[in-house]
Amino acid sequence: MSTELALVHGDGRLRVIFYHAPVWEKDVEPNTCPPQGLKVYRATVCREALRPLPPTRSNEQDQPPTEGNPTFNRPVPPFAWHANWSGTSWTWGETRGDEGWKLDEMDELDSWHGRPTGDTANTWNLRLPGGVLIQCPRIIRASGGGDEDGGLNGMAELMRVAWLPTNDRLLRLEASVLAMDRPILDPNDGAIVGFQPPRLGSLRTDVVRKVGELEGVSLLERERKRKDGEANEEELVKPGREEMEDDTVWE
Repeated sequence: MSTELALVHGDGRLRVIFYHAPVWEKDVEPNTCPPQGLKVYRATVCREALRPLPPTRSNEQDQPPTEGNPTFNRPVPPFAWHANWSGTSWTWGETRGDEGWKLDEMDELDSWHGRPTGDTANTWNLRLPGGVLIQCPRIIRASGGGDEDGGLNGMAELMRVAWLPTNDRLLRLEASVLAMDRPILDPNDGAIVGFQPPRLGSLRTDVVRKVGELEGVSLLERERKRKDGEANEEELVKPGREEMEDDTVWE
């Protein structure tokens, strides 16, 4: 199974392809039964641009991109992902179809771009130069069966791509993919002989701009508050022996 996601900014495009291959559980001989899951084995990241020359490091140094276009080969510090972001979101789902949303701010739960290792142990991730973060499931497990209408019977897995094409712009794409959730049964004995093709469960695209820094989360912010006298005195002064309410001695 291959899943392709793409983001566009200016004259540049970031294209990511995740590849998952059939696997079987330990002690199960491959091909003696239908695959019991899909395991990630490859990811392709393509940096593309409508320019006379490919966007390699040397070409971007010789001919820097013009304003409004991304620089693919540039250092992006980890803390650049943590900021106040505001913009728009577009979602698609089988039930509600296309919808547009305004994002005034992102809460901590929604800010998955700030958690590079993902939200579960089953997340495979890669962070690349130029402000690129990709996430996908390590293993997509097969479902035990489908419902009477041949509908969904399995957990959707998330494929994610986040990109900082500039220092103040963040693009995100999140697709939930359903695979191996609708088995094909043998009409004679009811055994699983295959699976229906994978399909898209939902899609979300975010285009947001940096509108400020997060307050009180960095050492620099705390140091600034300390110098300005805005920090809580109890957080700055380590309690001495005379400040203890009991006779406990702390090493």
